[in-house]
Amino acid sequence: MSTIFTRLMAVVLTGLLLQGCGFHMRGSGIPSELMTMKVTGDNKSDFYRLVTTRLKAAGVTLADKEGVPVLALGNIGTTSQVASVNALGADTEYVLGFSTQFTIAVAGKPTQVFPINFNRSFLNKPDAALASSREQEQLNREMQEQAANQVLRQLSQVSF
Repeated sequence: MSTIFTRLMAVVLTGLLLQGCGFHMRGSGIPSELMTMKVTGDNKSDFYRLVTTRLKAAGVTLADKEGVPVLALGNIGTTSQVASVNALGADTEYVLGFSTQFTIAVAGKPTQVFPINFNRSFLNKPDAALASSREQEQLNREMQEQAANQVLRQLSQVSF
């Protein structure tokens, strides 16, 4: 009986300690102030579609009216830099970069800006050029998906 009581007390105390220190589970939900918002940006881009799809899946209502918070997606950029060369001077490895930023504007509150940057490396295979270009496209898609996921994670941590 005492071991059950001891375990129960340990669980309760651990829960109280975590709650008291301000711990929150990652991705614990989007604040109620942002459950209806307007999204602006290049609505033909894959990144825009990924973000809006994830927002809808999280229960956010996308409205095109005034007076709601505005999520502005913009400044999407990709880079490709040579990371290494072989003894003949041919490029053997590249670093791909994806960067963007988004802002949250709520009436009467300061606009919050959130930058997002990702880098991935891939090997250049001159004898398999089609495979290399497909790998590069896939890495770009993965970085956009990770950036869309990060937008939702950061939205869940926004405080006004």
